[in-house]
Formats: sequence, structure tokens, C-alpha cells
Amino acid sequence: MLSIIRRIYNSIALLPTGIALFFALLSVLQIIFPFDHQLLPGYFKSVVILGTSELQFIFAFIIGGIFTLTVFSYTMVMNVLNRSINNYSPRLIPLILSERNHQLILGFTSGTIVYAMIMSIAVSSNTTREFPPFGAFLGVVFSICCVFLFIYFIHSVSQSIHVNYILRKSYDRSLKNLNDLLDLEKYGTIEQLPTTMKTWDTIKAKDCGYLQLPELKSLAQLAYKQQAHISIEVQPGVFVLENQLLLRTSSSIDDQAHNFSKQVSVDSRVPLELNETEIKHLVEVAIKGASPAINDPGTSLSAIDYITQLLVKRNDLKGNNAYSMDGKHFVYVQHLSNATLASYCFKEMYHYMSKDPVLNKALTNAVEILMEHEVPVSFNILKDTHL
Repeated sequence: MLSIIRRIYNSIALLPTGIALFFALLSVLQIIFPFDHQLLPGYFKSVVILGTSELQFIFAFIIGGIFTLTVFSYTMVMNVLNRSINNYSPRLIPLILSERNHQLILGFTSGTIVYAMIMSIAVSSNTTREFPPFGAFLGVVFSICCVFLFIYFIHSVSQSIHVNYILRKSYDRSLKNLNDLLDLEKYGTIEQLPTTMKTWDTIKAKDCGYLQLPELKSLAQLAYKQQAHISIEVQPGVFVLENQLLLRTSSSIDDQAHNFSKQVSVDSRVPLELNETEIKHLVEVAIKGASPAINDPGTSLSAIDYITQLLVKRNDLKGNNAYSMDGKHFVYVQHLSNATLASYCFKEMYHYMSKDPVLNKALTNAVEILMEHEVPVSFNILKDTHL
């Protein structure tokens, strides 16, 4: 259930659909609860339009004009996605789809069309009920807003295809996720794993997919409440097979009663809540920029710089493997170490960039910077690399 909710929340259709439904509700309420336009003050009567032919013309014009803008907007979004896949990485699609301002604009334009359609039905019906006095005026106001939003949309989409903007967005999201992990440090500590862990109760995965970032604070509260220890046997971000061992508990905890699937979720999507996910995405962008097909070493250089900065900041993590609310009952989880992540990033980039003197020099400088900031890394990751 949680995976379905996350999928809906991250869907590009959620916000536009909600806004369109709001516009539909607004039009229906005006039709169901009309009021006499004669009661309006004099300065409002100038915007009241009640003639059937005039109303039909206005709403037909709104539907046709805004529909054209909406189609063009959706086409631009698809072009941006296509360009990002070809030039950068398909892994960046969730980053682009998460742009709420694009969804807001698409929802507003779609909602204006829905509003005009419902109002046009009310005009064409043979009911004796008076047409809403502000129905046409609001439709025109919404249309004017759509024009200004469309101008902003052109600017926003043209900006979102710039590689510097995409890299910065990926960096910002990774930094945000890193800060969230740093906030959990007050509940974390480094503990020796219990020797009796193999005898604990086990809980297996009910489905296959990627292990999302566990709700560590919630699990720590559960461990305190149950006076038990909980061990997450799979590293977050790793693909979990069906019926694979997922959890161990030092005492019996009913999975149905506590619904571990909400706190330890397995989903088909890549866990974007992990800051190393965005770092890996930047590695893919760097490698693709260095490929002969793209031949954009400038993009690779920028990606290497952002990766280096993220690894430096990631070194602030203490490497905690246990979280607790009382210091006695722990939730054990193994995070990806900074040394392992740095080794993965630079080995893979060096494999594809070693023949380019500029990029090779950039990788060497990046390793030197990491060593200066005491990140556990050495020049060996740029030698004897065979992937």
C-alpha cells in the first residue's frame, strides 16, 4: 500500500489531476448554487455576460486556445525527457518529473479547459436556471493566467534542459538527503553486532524490488516499545529478491500487527531518498558526457566536481550502524560506506575516461581533494582498474 501511495505522489499526473478536479468542482458549484446578478454592485455588472451566443463563443474560444497551449506544453515536456535520456541519463527522469512548477502549470491549463467544458454544457442545456453571472468572466481570467503561465513555462523548460541546471538539481537533492541522514545522527551510534543474531526471528520480503530508505526513527520507537532489537539484513538501495531474508527481530513481533512494509519498503523504483543514488546518477552523466557519441567533456568535468563535493560532505557521516531511542534497544542497519562509494565512482569513471588527458587529470585532482579532506580514499582506485 505504501509503495502505491509513493508511486501516486511521485507521479507527474497527481498535481495536474488535483488542480483540474478543483476547477471542475468550482464550475459545478457555480451551476448548482447560482445567484441573481441583479444583487451585484454596479461595478460588477459590467463583467456579467448572460447571452447564450456570447457565452458559447467565449467558452469555445477558451477551449480551443488553451487546448493548443496545453498540447504544446506537454510536447515540450516530452522533448525535454527525450533529450535528457539521449544526452545525460535516463536515471534523471524522476528529477525532471519532480518539478512541481511544471505540474502546476499543466494542471492550471488543463483545469481551465475542464472549467470551460462544464460551463459550455450548462449554456447549451435547456434549463431555466440562470447561468452563473461570473462564469464567463472567470473563464477569461483563467485564460489570461494561462497565457502568463505559458510564458513562464517556456522559460522554465528551456532552463531545465541546460546541463548545469540538471547537475545542480541533482546535487541539491543529494545534499538534502544527506542532511536528512545527518539529522538522524542524534539517534545513531556504532555498535558491535550481537553474536546471537542468527537465532533471532526472521521476516522475509514479500515482493522483489529495491529496498527503500527505512523509517529508522519509527523502527527505533518500535524497538523501544517492544523492548527488542531489529536488524535490517539488506543494505538500503540493494535489490531484494522475493522471499529473501529482510529483517531479524530479537523477540517475536507480528509483521501484520506492526506492518513492517510501511517502515521497510521494497519497491520497483530506485530509492531517491538515498543520497548515494544521486551521486551514482552523476557518475552516469559524467561517463555519458565522455562517450564518443556525446563528446561533451565539459559536462563530465562539472559532474566530477559535484561528485567530489558530495563525497567531501558525505564524510561528515559518522558511519553509524545502530539507532535507538533509549540506548538499549537498537535498530541495526548497514549504510554504504564513503570509501566504498568513492571507490565505485572513481573506478568506473576512470575506466571510461583514462584515455582523455583532461578528464584523467580531473580525476586525479578530485582524489587529491578527497585525501586533503580526509575522505578514506587513495590513488589505488585509479590504478589496476578492470571493470
